[in-house]
Amino acid sequence: MKNYSKVLAATLAVSMGLGMIGCGSGSDSKEDSAKGGSASSSSASAKSDSKSKSGDDLSGKLVYWSMWNDTEPQGEVWQEIKDGFEKEHPNVDIEIQWCGRDNKKILKPALEGGETIDVFEYPIEIDLKDYILDMTPYVDKTYQATDGKKLSEVVLPNLLTTPKSMLDVDYQPAVGYKPWMSLFMYSQAAFDKAEIKEEPKTWEELDEACAKLKEAGYSPLTFDDAYASWLPGMYLDREKGQDWIRELVQDKTGEMWKDDAVVKMAKAYEDFAKKGYFDKSVSGNKYPAGQMDVGNGKVAMYYNLTGLTTEVKDVTGDDFVWGGFSFPDVEEGQNKFEKEDPAGCTMLAVNKDTKDPDLAMEFIAYALDQENDQKMVEHAGTTPATAGTEWPKSLENMKDVFTSNETPLKYGADIASNADLAPTIQENFTKLAAGDITADQFVENMAAAAKK
Repeated sequence: MKNYSKVLAATLAVSMGLGMIGCGSGSDSKEDSAKGGSASSSSASAKSDSKSKSGDDLSGKLVYWSMWNDTEPQGEVWQEIKDGFEKEHPNVDIEIQWCGRDNKKILKPALEGGETIDVFEYPIEIDLKDYILDMTPYVDKTYQATDGKKLSEVVLPNLLTTPKSMLDVDYQPAVGYKPWMSLFMYSQAAFDKAEIKEEPKTWEELDEACAKLKEAGYSPLTFDDAYASWLPGMYLDREKGQDWIRELVQDKTGEMWKDDAVVKMAKAYEDFAKKGYFDKSVSGNKYPAGQMDVGNGKVAMYYNLTGLTTEVKDVTGDDFVWGGFSFPDVEEGQNKFEKEDPAGCTMLAVNKDTKDPDLAMEFIAYALDQENDQKMVEHAGTTPATAGTEWPKSLENMKDVFTSNETPLKYGADIASNADLAPTIQENFTKLAAGDITADQFVENMAAAAKK
C-alpha cells in the first residue's frame, strides 16, 4: 500500500540518520471539486497573499500528522474537515500525513529530527511532552469557528481536563475529542422490566437494583477476564482514592492489602456473590463472552468503557437502548458519584516549534465545531466533543455523566498499574465474585502475593 510504504520509508530514513520522515501524504487527495473550484493541491506559497473577498485574513500552511488512515471513517471525516477549512480560508493549505497507528512509532523520531509537523494526535504510549505547545492561553481565546465564544466554552469540559490527567501535567497539553468513559453500562429494557426508575447513586441502591433485576429474571452483573480488576479498583477508589491504590499495588510488605478498606471492598463483593448477583459463567468468561451476554439480554449490567455499545452492536442491533451510570459512592458523603470516573479521549496537540500556533489553533477549533463534530459522531460512531452536538442514540442516556465528570481516572483507578501483580488481582477477584473464595481468603491471597 502506498501510504504504508511511505511510513516504512520514513522509519528507515530515521535509522539511517536522514533528515526526512513522512507517512502517507494526503497527496494531494484534495480535488478541485472538493474545494468548489478553488486551487487544489498547490502549496501555500502558490496561493494568493492577499485576503479573500470575504475579508479572511488567515494564510499559511499547516502539516497535520493523523493517527487515522484515509480509508477509515475518522480519516474520511478529517479529509472533509481539511477541505472545508481550505474552502473557508483560500490562503491556507493543510497537508495531511495519514500515518495510521504507526503514528506512535514514527512520530517521536520525526519530531526529534525536526520534521515539519504542526498538529498531531498525541499517542498516549510515548512521551512527547518536550515537543508540545502549552495550550493554556490558547483555549481561552475565541476563534473564527467558535462564534464569539472561547474554545474552552465550546468543547466539553472533560476534554480539557482529561488530557491533563492522561499525561499527568498541570498545563493544557492538548484538546481532546472522541471521549470515552468507564461506566456501569446497562440494558434499559432490563431496568424497565425490573421497574428501576433511577440509576443507583450509592452501593445500597446498587444492591437494591441488583435484587430487582434478579427477581425480574436477569443476571444482574457480569465481567470478562480482561476487566476483572476494574470493579475492586473502583470500589477502593471511592474509599481511598487513586493515589492510594497506586501505593497499594506497589506495596512489597503485603500489609496494605490488610487495610480495612480492602477488607470492606472484599466483603461487599462477597455479599453480592452470595446473593447471586454475578452471572454463573463469570468464573470462565474470556473476553468478549461476558459483554455478549449483555448484548443478548441475559445479563443486565457490565462495568466497562462506553465503546461497549459499538463492540456488541452486531448482537444488540440498532434498537437496543443503553444506559450508563457512574460508579456509586460506597460510603455516605463521599460525593464522588458522577464527579470522579475513568475517562479518556483522543488528544490533538500542537508542536511547540510550529511557525504559526494561532493558525494551528484555528484549524483545531474548526475541526471541533458543532458541524464537524456531528459528522464525526454520525460517520465514525464517536462520542460528541461539543456541548451542542446531537448524541448517538446508543449513548444519549449517558450525556449528563460525560459533562459532570471532574476528575478523570485511569482504567480501574489504576489498580492494574503493577503489571506483575495485575494477573493475581484479576484471578482472585474472579474467584471472589464466583463464590470460590471468601473475602478473608481474597485478602490473605493478595497480601501473600504482594510479598513475592
